[in-house]
Amino acid sequence: MITRWFAALLAILGLLPLAATAQQPFDYEKTKAQYSVRDYAQSKLPERGYGYYKIAENAWFVHDDFENMVFFVTDDGVVVVDPKPDVSPLVLEVIPQVTNKPITHVIYTHHHRDHSEGAYLFPKEAKLIAARRTADFLATAKDPKRPQPDVVFDGEYVLETGGLRLEMKDLGRNWHSQDDMVIWAPQQKILFAIDMFHPDAAPWIHWGESSDPWFAFGLPDLLLKQYDFNFVIVGHERIVGTPEHMKTHKAFIDDMKKTIMGIVQSESFQKGAKEAAARYSPTATHYIYKEAITSVSNACATQMIEKWQGKLRNAPLNMVENCQTMFIRLAILEP
Repeated sequence: MITRWFAALLAILGLLPLAATAQQPFDYEKTKAQYSVRDYAQSKLPERGYGYYKIAENAWFVHDDFENMVFFVTDDGVVVVDPKPDVSPLVLEVIPQVTNKPITHVIYTHHHRDHSEGAYLFPKEAKLIAARRTADFLATAKDPKRPQPDVVFDGEYVLETGGLRLEMKDLGRNWHSQDDMVIWAPQQKILFAIDMFHPDAAPWIHWGESSDPWFAFGLPDLLLKQYDFNFVIVGHERIVGTPEHMKTHKAFIDDMKKTIMGIVQSESFQKGAKEAAARYSPTATHYIYKEAITSVSNACATQMIEKWQGKLRNAPLNMVENCQTMFIRLAILEP
């Protein structure tokens, strides 16, 4: 009784160690309200140059000004996802502040350098995991900063360690690189879809330099239907993505499709296309084609910026290029 009373007094005075206060149950709504908003995205970093916060009972989100990574603390050790070169040193600094358990696993999400060249920093005892296509790219690269994985899987793989379950899945098509995969943490309700989009921000150029834009356009709908997630990890931005962010991204995609088709079907575009065809010789198809792309992309960007300025950060940035990519896919290449 006395011990319990004394501990309560220390807690009131704020004198209990961090380990004791860390036992408070995770508050999803509070975390979302504090760390998934624009104010946090635009806030000043601590003097140490990075921030970190919990996104589930045993999951931590570490970020610098623009990049982020996540690690899980299990009964047996620590599992790290997406070993970025810039953020991995920060993760290695944060982990001892959270737990004294060893790092047991490091998971590659894809082979791109900015998401994999931190792998060599982690203990050699930690098992590296990668999908087959990622392992093949890493073998070709022969980069000492991106060691070959210890565990390579085809299609799907489930990691179960220390009470943690992570479900990794190659969707068969890619939205960004040539070897993307999703990772699902069902207990924590955290979904990883690296480089899929930017929460509360307009897409990066050419839809994140997408290797398969048509699949990228349909991915939000696919994931929202398939996974009941609290947070989505995309690897960039200091805020953690939410279902609401993904729904906004989907709305942006749908609006751009509608905008482009409206332009293409307009009388002014049809008239301009005929005038362009008359200006060039019958063998100058590429010139006519380029003029159509330029005309639609510029008109699309003007309308989209007007509608999305303020709704998304960086709305004008890359809007012309993203309209161009969608026009080519929507009106010319894809079904």
